[in-house]
Amino acid sequence: MIAKFILFFLISFLSIAINLPDSMIARLGLDANYLLAALASIAISGLIVHRRMLLVLLVLACTIGANLPKEVIEYIGIDRDILFATLIALIVVPFIAGKIEIK
Repeated sequence: MIAKFILFFLISFLSIAINLPDSMIARLGLDANYLLAALASIAISGLIVHRRMLLVLLVLACTIGANLPKEVIEYIGIDRDILFATLIALIVVPFIAGKIEIK
């Protein structure tokens, strides 16, 4: 139970931290590349432990999509805020659903 919570917290923290502006990440003394590498390694570890491959792949896709350069996102026609909201929902909804029993 505690391991799942720690994994959830780390993925949530890293996903949100990666999407912060580069200046804010630098002020915190972090590098976006290290955060992305840490997120990928934790996500892969979670994949191995919990075997929810689709969820992990969706989180990774949304994280990578939200971090694409502005020109690429505008060319594709995707809104970065929607990707960020989707990313948060992908992380929070399964966690809440696991805690609630639907009868």
